[in-house]
Amino acid sequence: MEDILEILLYIAYNLENQDQAVTVDAIRRQLEWMQGQGFVIEESIERLAMDGFLTSQGENEFKLTKMGRNESFKINKIRAKDDYNRLMDRSTDSAAYLDYCEEIYGYRMYLFNMMDKSQLDYLFSSVAVLKSDTVLDLGCGPGSILDCLASKYGCHGIGIDQIEHSIVKKCGKVISYINGDIDMLASYDLKPSITLSIDSLYFSNDLDGLIRQLKSIENNRLYLYSSQYIFDETRKNEISLHRDNTRIARVLRQNGMLYKTVDYSENEHSLYENAVKALPKYKNDFEREGNIDLYEAKLREGKSGKELYEKGLARRYLYIVE
Repeated sequence: MEDILEILLYIAYNLENQDQAVTVDAIRRQLEWMQGQGFVIEESIERLAMDGFLTSQGENEFKLTKMGRNESFKINKIRAKDDYNRLMDRSTDSAAYLDYCEEIYGYRMYLFNMMDKSQLDYLFSSVAVLKSDTVLDLGCGPGSILDCLASKYGCHGIGIDQIEHSIVKKCGKVISYINGDIDMLASYDLKPSITLSIDSLYFSNDLDGLIRQLKSIENNRLYLYSSQYIFDETRKNEISLHRDNTRIARVLRQNGMLYKTVDYSENEHSLYENAVKALPKYKNDFEREGNIDLYEAKLREGKSGKELYEKGLARRYLYIVE
């Protein structure tokens, strides 16, 4: 399959996984965010429909067929793992990226999520962590945040992600690491007392099963951070941005789990704005390292996120289950 067709299926899969409509405009915005330039995608989408991977749901809207879902699932597994390994490996070797993180996040550590200083301070200081606790981080990335928690409180930190162990070793000095799939949590036989997920649950292909597994662990407190975006502006009035109508909220309720919500939308909006302002001062440093493409990707991300908030198409929440 041609690369552009794989990318479109990859995007369609992730849109559906976030309960978003697979529209031409939503796909185009995601593609521009990823690639940084405009593409004529209508013909490729039509080809995917003709080949049986997509089915039309009306003008400019599509849905993955069973065959399309199966194929895009395989593509997603491969691309997500490969893309994140490349990103994490290069970024954690970049001094320019570390300097940028220190300015934006307020902590000198490699970070790849939407946690501003206020959110990080809440996590590091307000979440009651005891030395006897086991903290599980689902989708821990290089382990920077989990490592900080484990070092601060002397607790046992366990991270799960699909990036290479050698990358985690750069940032997670005192934690245990499982190179695996968060949807396979039951097979790891873990008994955390605190489970943390920072912008990783939308990578789950069975969120209901994952939440049920977390619920089954006795005395396990959950702190689930997630951003919700609408990539097609014509869908702006959808209720999916409400704190109680996100995919995570619905699955928690379906499993009879009571939760508290903290709205971090203003924090995330400010983070995008600050990123766009701060990045240019590091451009030359990124370029000297041979990482100008990394700089450009972060700048696109910041501009896109800022635009989504300015158009009322984004929200960010922390869901707490105790």
